Amino acid sequence: MQTQTPKQQDLAAVVGAIRREYEVLDRWLSAVSPAHWQGATYCDEWTVQKTVSHLGSGAEIHQLTIQENVDGAESTTQETRERIWGHFDSLAPEPLHADFRDRNERYLTYLEQLPAEKHNRIVKFFAGERPVAGYARYRLFELALHAWDLRWGLDPTARLLPTSVEPLWPIAWETLDRRANKDAKAALDGTTYNFAVHGPVEQQFALAVADGKVELRESPAGTPAASLRLPAEAFIRLYTGRFPLEPAEAEGEVTIAGDRAAALRLSALFPGF
Repeated sequence: MQTQTPKQQDLAAVVGAIRREYEVLDRWLSAVSPAHWQGATYCDEWTVQKTVSHLGSGAEIHQLTIQENVDGAESTTQETRERIWGHFDSLAPEPLHADFRDRNERYLTYLEQLPAEKHNRIVKFFAGERPVAGYARYRLFELALHAWDLRWGLDPTARLLPTSVEPLWPIAWETLDRRANKDAKAALDGTTYNFAVHGPVEQQFALAVADGKVELRESPAGTPAASLRLPAEAFIRLYTGRFPLEPAEAEGEVTIAGDRAAALRLSALFPGF
């Protein structure tokens, strides 16, 4: 039996998390009524149908991007992307669900069968350059957050799937500043927060706003404005605009020490997407 390298195991973990997200969402879509496809999600401007369209086209475009960089396939042009987006946006719910399944199965099968010698090849995309597992994490990020948006429409107590949290954690450290509101960064300049997260990631760290940027620091700060303790999945939702702090505190999902008003301003810092 061939022994996997750590990077190969890393890809397997990310792909496994993507498959779990896809399968849970697929079952959820199979169970909702036809009328609910026009229903609300956590994203105010996106119905269920629009979100599924986005996730179906995303699977196809992600696969094409990997094939371009890893297999030497033809470049994915803007015209190609617009054709794919247009196709998914044109579909009624039943054929949309079928094509959503088809593209996600193709994408997952491709990654699951990718030869080991290609795992470390570099994929170039909007966030820079990453090996295949690093790029696939961005697909997991997109799928996990928008799947939560969909499930929230019927269940406001929905949570990110536990199997996604640990593979997603590195993205929080990569994308935090990009998710932050420019005006809120200016208003909070010089402010530092301590965080303690738990299950399945256990970590203490600081979030600092300084010189127009937001960054995570591996060690807690000595004198933070406020300290927050919350689940790791809730932190991912917080910095993507999906964890309003005031009601979460009232429900016991987060505990806040120090300057509570400063802590609550984190919701303005991360308005979401």
